[in-house]
Amino acid sequence: MGPLQMQAFRKVYGKILDLTIAEIFTEAVVSLTQYYDQPLRCFTFGDFQLVPTVEEFEEILGCPLGGRKPYLFSGFLPSLSKIAIVVRDSARELDRVKQTRNGVVGLPRKYLEGKARDMANQE
Repeated sequence: MGPLQMQAFRKVYGKILDLTIAEIFTEAVVSLTQYYDQPLRCFTFGDFQLVPTVEEFEEILGCPLGGRKPYLFSGFLPSLSKIAIVVRDSARELDRVKQTRNGVVGLPRKYLEGKARDMANQE
């Protein structure tokens, strides 16, 4: 791949190209696969779940938080207007999209992933 193609590939797919040159220890990967929980998309060891932190996702994706602190749950849920600011949408639209499942009110994952893609495309 030439430098221009590599640059275009990185723009579209991010740091995934770096995985092709990473040294892999097959035994470690095979050992970890038995602990991977597909529905949760994380590694589960007994009652302990191993998932990347916000900071690790920031590094993996190459998308800095820009000096903002990650949201930490303190017992109080943010209002729809605050969430609307983060996802760059109107509170009215979020109120229309929100769903209740098993008594928990939230936004559908598909909607949030779509908003994340749109924000990434806008850089």
